[in-house]
Amino acid sequence: MRAVVRVLCLLLVPTVAHAERRMTIVGDVMDTRARWTADGTRIITEATIQTPDGDVVVSQLGGSVGGLGMRTFPGPELLQRGMQVSLDARADHDLSQREHISVDGVRVTGALPGFVRTGPTEAGKYLFWESGCVFVTVDIAGTNQVNGDNEFDTVDAAIAEWNTNVASCSFMQLQQTARLASEVGRDNRNLIKFRDTSWCRPATKDDPARCYSPSAAGITTAVFVDDATSDRDGEIVDADIELNGADFAITNDGQTSGTSSCRSEISNTLTHELGHLLGLEHPCLAGGDPPREDGDGNPVPACSETTDPEILEATMYNFQDCGETKKASLSPDDIDAICQIYPTEQDPGVCAPVGKEDGCCSSSSSPVPSTLLLALGLLFGLGARRRR
Repeated sequence: MRAVVRVLCLLLVPTVAHAERRMTIVGDVMDTRARWTADGTRIITEATIQTPDGDVVVSQLGGSVGGLGMRTFPGPELLQRGMQVSLDARADHDLSQREHISVDGVRVTGALPGFVRTGPTEAGKYLFWESGCVFVTVDIAGTNQVNGDNEFDTVDAAIAEWNTNVASCSFMQLQQTARLASEVGRDNRNLIKFRDTSWCRPATKDDPARCYSPSAAGITTAVFVDDATSDRDGEIVDADIELNGADFAITNDGQTSGTSSCRSEISNTLTHELGHLLGLEHPCLAGGDPPREDGDGNPVPACSETTDPEILEATMYNFQDCGETKKASLSPDDIDAICQIYPTEQDPGVCAPVGKEDGCCSSSSSPVPSTLLLALGLLFGLGARRRR
């Protein structure tokens, strides 16, 4: 009898290491195309940039697809056809080893004839929550840079700072759900997540890791309706906050095991980011920001040119110093903003998570998400300048 021998071979495919290539791309935005990634967690905008050396296709986090938009605040301006731009970019690879030229920074240097900027949504609507409250969930991992579970107590205090101070004039309240292990992305769960090791949104099958500016102590990502034909245009349906423990020592009341020379107090950074989650922007323009108007219709000043204490001392001011704590307490301007957006007399009388079929804010059966990244920038030079 002949024995049959089967040989099973396990083929090991080595991980390919790619050297990062950074570049500056200067030219005109000739075309843009936005798409959802295959896993449905993020919108990517691909843009064709016409340069003296030929066309270059780049991609960036954010955009608008199927009636939903995704933006980052602060973060690179979304590329639009007709812009003249200077881009900070790098070549990177997704998990399938396809190369992408990812945009890290955008400076708008001009506009081609006929180009007109739009508002936060395609119809120019400001962002808002429809429900009378916003549910937030803290990732159960917390941070390893703070002893015990003390970071969770500080999260509670930051939420209470907003709830207590606006209660007399606004219906809006932040509500916590049970902590659990989760990742940021469109899931109708508003997550607060500490990132101790990598300041990046992880790579997916068809998109590389999307890393944030190392000067940002925090990032807020919101999904909102971007549909001019909808009465929900501008409605936020998902928002996530990420706190940077990779480039900063995350600190709780001055205590940390982090090794970074610059400390980021949880109370200071998170109180600011919760303002973004509620729909507030920075009160002045950082370098490269597009023109904006404030709630009174006045042009928003450049941060480098203003000395107005109402701007410099606001919780929503763009920059913080290492170890700063003053943003943990709301300024009158921050309180007034929430009370104007969500005044008591307009209370919808419903407090329900987005996406619940029995709530006022049920999403469609096949929602297409968008992401709005808002970050607390950290520029030491500007911080020192404003103390003069």
